[in-house]
Amino acid sequence: MGLSAAGMASGLDIAGMTQQLVAAERKPKSDRITTQQKQVNVSLSAYGQVKSSVSAMQSMLEKFGKDEAFNGQKATSDNSDYLSIKATAKAKSGVYNIKIQQMAQSHKLMGKESFSADPEASLGSGDMVIKVGDKSMTLNIGEDNDDLSSVVDAINNANDNPGVTATLINTGKDSGSQIVFSTKETGETNTIEIDTSAMTGQLASLAYKDGMVDSKVDEMQAAQDAKIRIDNFTTTISSSNNTFEDVIEGVTLDLKKLTGTAGSSNPETDDIDVKSVKITIENDEKSTKDSLKSFVDSYNSLTGTIDKLTGFDADKKPDDPNRAGALNGDSLTRSVSTQMRNLLNEPIEINGKLYQMSDFGISIQRDGTLELEEDSDKLDDIISENFAVIGQFFAKEDSGFLAKADKLLDSFTDKTDGSLSVKEDTLKERQKSLDDDMTDLNKRMVAYEDRTYKQFLAMDEAIGQMNNQLSSMMSLMMSFD
Repeated sequence: MGLSAAGMASGLDIAGMTQQLVAAERKPKSDRITTQQKQVNVSLSAYGQVKSSVSAMQSMLEKFGKDEAFNGQKATSDNSDYLSIKATAKAKSGVYNIKIQQMAQSHKLMGKESFSADPEASLGSGDMVIKVGDKSMTLNIGEDNDDLSSVVDAINNANDNPGVTATLINTGKDSGSQIVFSTKETGETNTIEIDTSAMTGQLASLAYKDGMVDSKVDEMQAAQDAKIRIDNFTTTISSSNNTFEDVIEGVTLDLKKLTGTAGSSNPETDDIDVKSVKITIENDEKSTKDSLKSFVDSYNSLTGTIDKLTGFDADKKPDDPNRAGALNGDSLTRSVSTQMRNLLNEPIEINGKLYQMSDFGISIQRDGTLELEEDSDKLDDIISENFAVIGQFFAKEDSGFLAKADKLLDSFTDKTDGSLSVKEDTLKERQKSLDDDMTDLNKRMVAYEDRTYKQFLAMDEAIGQMNNQLSSMMSLMMSFD
């Protein structure tokens, strides 16, 4: 409210006195709320840092599981122009020679007749049945869609399209175009058949079936499977596309082009110098080593964050704000380190034998951090000798370290009942409550100011009345003289 500078009767600084009283009334209450708000904000920020560090480690462990970081296999091709390769942890070490005898390809047909591109030209009517493999669709061609563009659109946009694409090729003959049909999928089972027996007009010429006599449709490309031979085995292996999965367990082969032949009297392949592609599958020990380093670094980062926030430095002066961490003495935060350390010390059984982190070159230091074997050659030997065991130790389903650590960390970070998440929610509720307290205090102080000011005004008025009465009495007394 707007306050006048002074009382008219008393000459007192009513506005100033009111403001001083309001300030004196407000300060202890406002200071208490502000102090609590700062404490809550500091704690909320600190818990956020802890939760972020825990979540970062959890994300890394989840990524390790997806990437098979501790038991991965490295697969290489000696000629990726012909064949590329990928391997999962299921792959076994070995060397193979692959001969690519045939590439998979789609079926492709072209109508011999040229069709008018005039949108007013009627090309025929009736039912056109198109089949690809064991799937088919029936298109009804009538007056509203019997021009060339509409027919092609009807084929391509049909909801029950069995996997065929129609394309127009402008040949320059008779100002028209020829229709090309091609399958979306490769493989010899994906062949096209077109039945136009129920059609009239020029579209009836598009009938096609393998072995059909006097067909007016040319086969531009036969549907065929990809074929390979492995290590000169007599058995030929086929695939409907150019990708072979798990022909060799855990391995995916992606064919690029044919390898050469010798003495086949086929110059197209006899003249190719590359007769086979050698693929090599081996333990990806470097990836395992890098993953161990990443794990140690991530864990130490988490530990460092917790130590900083919960620590106490007695060497610093009592008034130093950095003497104690924001979460000094907080049991919840410390429990993250304690439970993770317990898990690190927990042995895991692999093939009837118990293993610990120390068996793989990781040791726990007195300050709670981890240290990886510094001698690189020694660490390489540890990984080489224990490669399969390391993979199972970390990645074994349900009972491996990754699964156990994820479950433990989730108990802290889960959005619903994770202890850190619950603590954050509690602090946010407290933060809101304190904001409400400050709002209520401001409202009370406005009312208090108004009430105090009115009291001073009443006092000023009373003083004015007293002064008037005193003046009257003085005047009366003087009149007696």
